[in-house]
Amino acid sequence: MFLHIGNSRVVSLDEVIGIFNLELKNNQVNNQFLESFPGEKLTRKEEELCNTFIITEKKVYYSPISPLTLQKRIERKWE
Repeated sequence: MFLHIGNSRVVSLDEVIGIFNLELKNNQVNNQFLESFPGEKLTRKEEELCNTFIITEKKVYYSPISPLTLQKRIERKWE
């Protein structure tokens, strides 16, 4: 199954490790992890538009969709 994360992108649910609120990026350890992990690098303006970061096995994705909405989408797929 796949999860639509916004901006015309989908990720495989099999690869998703975690979905987190972007405010957690302000934590020093989380910020260091995100900077060192392969994935998208956000500009300041893009970061303002994003609410969520999604960690998969291969990269980190950023999404404008809230973590709660993504969680609800996943739950509906399993019903």
